[in-house]
Amino acid sequence: MLAGLIADVHSNAVALRAVLAKLDAAGVEKILHAGDIVGYNPYPDETVGLFKKKNILSILGNHDRALITGDTSGFNLYAAAALRWTRNIMQPGNVEYIRGLENVEHIDLEGTPIALVHGSPRDLDEYIYPDDAEPGFLSLVNSSVLVLGHTHVQFKREYPEGMIVNPGSVGQPRDGDPRAAFAVLDTESGEVKLQRTGYDIEKVIEDMLAAHLPEELAFRLRIGF
Repeated sequence: MLAGLIADVHSNAVALRAVLAKLDAAGVEKILHAGDIVGYNPYPDETVGLFKKKNILSILGNHDRALITGDTSGFNLYAAAALRWTRNIMQPGNVEYIRGLENVEHIDLEGTPIALVHGSPRDLDEYIYPDDAEPGFLSLVNSSVLVLGHTHVQFKREYPEGMIVNPGSVGQPRDGDPRAAFAVLDTESGEVKLQRTGYDIEKVIEDMLAAHLPEELAFRLRIGF
């Protein structure tokens, strides 16, 4: 089976559509998302609609939890402003969809045990960059594949115990590459391929500015940081 691995879509339905087109073309049968459906970008309801349509299995990210609780105390000014905007415009049914998600998910795909955690197995909000990944994380979640998000930095680390993957951010990359990031897992071979795809960044920027979202969040999309 081919499984799509994504994270940190952050209300960027334009980027998500581009990624879904690539996953469909590759023959992906299941898509797993490591948290943060909403935040930053201007299409929260459209994004949730795509998650529902494609039956994407997602966990909660810190922005998703803030949507539910209203607590943005740990956010910078731009992220907090975007989250307030999101809470004000989202359809109640889509908020309830996010409220129904779990913080951690475990799934077995054709004998491959996979865990989804937004931050790390030690702390839901911990930032794990490539050099921070540890094989001990795999034993903490009792899985051979651990899928993380939160940093918006794409990487994979392979160990005798299994693999840790951050597929990167679909909606707001921060590793210097503005293209939407994702990965594909082949459960038969155990191989994970990290991939990128372009999308209409200028369209997203235009819509963000029209919605009066912080321009700093809009223009960072051009540089992928």
